[in-house]
Amino acid sequence: MRLLTVFLWLYRKTIKRVRTLHLALHRLFERLLLPGLERLRNFETVAEDPFWFRLELLTGQHERATRQVLQGLMQPGMVALDVGAHVGYFTRLLAQSGGNQGRVIAIEPHPATYELLRRNTAALPTVTTLQLAATEAAGTAHLFDYLMMSASGSLHYDHALAEQQQARIGSSDHAPRHHPHFEMQRYVVETAALDDCLAELGLYQVDIVKMDIEGAELNALRGMRRLIAASPQLALVMEYNPGALAAAGHAPHAVLQEIMDLGFARMQIIGADGSLRAWKDQAQMASETERLALDMAVLNLLFTR
Repeated sequence: MRLLTVFLWLYRKTIKRVRTLHLALHRLFERLLLPGLERLRNFETVAEDPFWFRLELLTGQHERATRQVLQGLMQPGMVALDVGAHVGYFTRLLAQSGGNQGRVIAIEPHPATYELLRRNTAALPTVTTLQLAATEAAGTAHLFDYLMMSASGSLHYDHALAEQQQARIGSSDHAPRHHPHFEMQRYVVETAALDDCLAELGLYQVDIVKMDIEGAELNALRGMRRLIAASPQLALVMEYNPGALAAAGHAPHAVLQEIMDLGFARMQIIGADGSLRAWKDQAQMASETERLALDMAVLNLLFTR
């Protein structure tokens, strides 16, 4: 896959800068390369997403460091939750690593994305899919789909964030979601506390939780306190998105502290190469949080007992 990385870099530096050539090749790739890869991998992606994102998913290049960490954590026979499973990219990885005796519960609220998740995992008997949003209690909520990628659906609409993303779209970017007339979609989705819905499945203990739900992470964790308390070896891999957390009404620092107070002993940053490191002190945490918010960037964090 190193060749693919080099190819994409060269493509962005050369062909992508010539708009007519870029658009012609983009259409060719969309009509031939991506459908061919989807058939080869038996894995569907969202057609409206940017080409590069779909290609990363289909070639295993998306969030490679997080993949590496999850592969190291998930052992045969373990139980994992994929909260914010999208189309099943990490779900399939966890199911493969967990083997025939493992189990993966994949949770995704977006109706169209959930259908792809269901199809992408239909051949995996150890995977159970649930169409709901993980929160503190059963009910309903609005899910807003308005950002540049389908993986960015949120329970909280942030007009400023939408404008920031639109402002970052360059003239050479080409995808249906990058079109200025792309319209926000809003869905009414079911919500549930994971403590309750997993108890209905006979699960009272888990080994791994992977969570990426665009600022709703704290609410989801509050709804699984019993599971966390009953899982002495639990490892949590969570996206840290200060901008999304703030849009949801949470102070990012306070979120991290509340998660640690749930019984975790260590919080580490997953580096781009898969390495793990801790913040040196509160000052460094504050400065990196500010940088992430300004750059609309994220980190993936590993919490362990």
